[in-house]
Amino acid sequence: MPVVYLKKVQLEQLDQVIEIIEEAKTVLKQRDINLWQDGYPDRDVLVSDIKRGIAYFLIKDGDIAGVAAIEDQGEKFYEELIEGSWAPESQPHYAIIHRVAISQRHQGEGLASVFIQHLLSIAASKGLTDIRIDTHVDNVPMQHVILKNGFVQCGKLFNASHTPCVAFQRFI
Repeated sequence: MPVVYLKKVQLEQLDQVIEIIEEAKTVLKQRDINLWQDGYPDRDVLVSDIKRGIAYFLIKDGDIAGVAAIEDQGEKFYEELIEGSWAPESQPHYAIIHRVAISQRHQGEGLASVFIQHLLSIAASKGLTDIRIDTHVDNVPMQHVILKNGFVQCGKLFNASHTPCVAFQRFI
């Protein structure tokens, strides 16, 4: 059985983060998903994630298998949904899972789900019970992973890049 855990990303590991993000951009392009094809997330976003302590590596048997961020400060794009609404029991302070990317070396191993489950633990450790996530409307594989992990589709939003995204929420 593999040993899988999370580890906070350090600034000196930025190149490894960029490598995984660039791999993910390539995979998305190959799947004809117009997500992360406009430069986002760029170096500045990734550095900010690291400096704010919200970037995590997924480690599998000592190897960096993925990277993601979990935001706990809210975000203006999440304030109001289009074509839907957040659950009535929504909390004013919630977590947002962002920029989930799995290394090409670990594609197809089910690690996106494992990563999300570990990020739910991070949220729980901070006392957050309302967890949100979004993905591009065409990113059906990620939508499947999100739904498989107990999230419910709540509507749509436009992210910082003005990309139409499907928004999901779950409570823990």
